Amino acid sequence: LRDAAQTEERRAVAAVFIERGFIPPDEFTGGIVQTNERGEIVVARDNMTSQPGIFAAGDVTDDYGKQIIIAAGEGARASMAVASWLRRRDVA
Repeated sequence: LRDAAQTEERRAVAAVFIERGFIPPDEFTGGIVQTNERGEIVVARDNMTSQPGIFAAGDVTDDYGKQIIIAAGEGARASMAVASWLRRRDVA
């Protein structure tokens, strides 16, 4: 995490939610997932990125429409996809 003084602090977390415009997606992903020429995270229909187990939703993605209501719907879809993905991993 970086604050206005540019200090760095590391924390163990279960999930990260980042507001677009604060940090460009291609910067905070560190090249872990595929981004397009506009720096948006490329996602599949279920919001999974190019890295299995990493999902993205809302304005950071290459999905159509950069509106809060669309982002909310994508967040719901991504959370359902995460739950399904985790259930499949427990079975395997």
